[in-house]
Amino acid sequence: MSGSAVLSIDIGSSSVRAGLYDERAEPVPGTTSHRTHRFTALDGGGSEADADGLLDLVTSCMDETLAASPPDIPIKAVSICTFLHGLLGVDQEGRAATPVLTWADSRSQPQADRLASRLGPEAVRQRTGCPLHPVYYPSKIQWLRETRPDLHRRVQWWCSIGEYCLRRFTGARSCSISLAAGTGLLDRSSCAWDPALLAAIGAGVASFSPLAGAPARLVPRFASRWPALGSAAWLSPLGDNVCSSAGCGCDAPGRAALMIGTTGALRLAREAPLGQAPKPIPAGLWAYRMDQARELVGGVLGDGGSLFEWLSTSLHTGTPRDQMDAELLAAPPAAHGLTVLPFLTGERSTGWNPKARGAVIGIGPGTRPMEILQAGLEAVAYRFAAILDRLRTIQPDIPHVTGTGGALRASAAWGQILSDVLELPLVVSDAAEASSRGAAILALRSLGIQPELTFPVLRTLTPRASAAAAHRAAMQEQERLLAAIYPR
Repeated sequence: MSGSAVLSIDIGSSSVRAGLYDERAEPVPGTTSHRTHRFTALDGGGSEADADGLLDLVTSCMDETLAASPPDIPIKAVSICTFLHGLLGVDQEGRAATPVLTWADSRSQPQADRLASRLGPEAVRQRTGCPLHPVYYPSKIQWLRETRPDLHRRVQWWCSIGEYCLRRFTGARSCSISLAAGTGLLDRSSCAWDPALLAAIGAGVASFSPLAGAPARLVPRFASRWPALGSAAWLSPLGDNVCSSAGCGCDAPGRAALMIGTTGALRLAREAPLGQAPKPIPAGLWAYRMDQARELVGGVLGDGGSLFEWLSTSLHTGTPRDQMDAELLAAPPAAHGLTVLPFLTGERSTGWNPKARGAVIGIGPGTRPMEILQAGLEAVAYRFAAILDRLRTIQPDIPHVTGTGGALRASAAWGQILSDVLELPLVVSDAAEASSRGAAILALRSLGIQPELTFPVLRTLTPRASAAAAHRAAMQEQERLLAAIYPR
């Protein structure tokens, strides 16, 4: 199989990408394609995406990538990576019956509360790895049943956008364990759809994809459009969390990865053999299975790079990016007197309060825009520190954290803030597209190829001892403000 390649498709929260990777999981030059998109924000906490619009972006990226594909490199497999928690209802004709309700959609909070009162939230979290929260499928399906009954009645199949693309291109229905783990409906101990939750929302197993189904092939219409994929195996779509961890070398047990893209996440891989009793999950965190042997434990922030973009745009600093980074690096830590709650789209880890919203306390006549920006970036770092504190209850000896995502690659200052706050070295990966590369790595392994992987480092940031005391005090102020406005 020398000289072969895999096609990676990455459906993210703000862009769609496609590209070829060789047997070392290195990108094939000139084959990367990219299209941007935005979720639609609606009154009342809605956040939706158009399924067929995303499908068109995937198709366009594939056209571009395959047109640039070297003719002498056979493509052995196609691996789809997709953002987690996006719920799509599909009708009996295989067409989208609902919009994609994204991870940022909080309209199903009342349904989540009612499910929690009936089912016992902690028992569900320990069984499925997911809290009963509007980010996950159970409350979203209930919300559609109660508020959009006409749409709900049309749905024959609940899936992610990755599964929808697979079905349209190949006719197959299949979902990986890693993608299913982010639905809130997967039993951690059995790696099967959870019968108690299915009964609670009035859905059957047949309403969801088979788990880890056999590889599929293109239907004739797309096989004629993409002859280079005529014999390629289409694999079960994967969750972007496991792909991101694999793409930066952090999918082995004991390794921690911090990602800042549109959102933010801090994850630790650990062993979780199928058949053994599931390990407890620390309070405030989730545990998503990667496969039948491992799981990721961690937390997620709804606002990461999105907060930086919003602040820098709203404040109109007019400062070039390089100068902004230099000013942030030179600024004394937490000396601005501001306390920020960084919740544009609600709080996820560790309090899981979808009603929480952002706040800035301490603004005075002399407050400068750059100080507000600095306080916002530090505030995000404090939420990561709260996640890390809980991860240390299951692994106290975390030697360093690997950082990924465009925001960390672009800003050495934000990376330094994170290293200072976490009081750990932050090793920033030089992988421009960790999720895409991770999807390729996992595809190669499924083909029986064990690539000799290298993980180049862009920069390593070490914590400044002089910053620790100021950040600890500022973290305590953030916790006091959070408790005062949104009691746990």
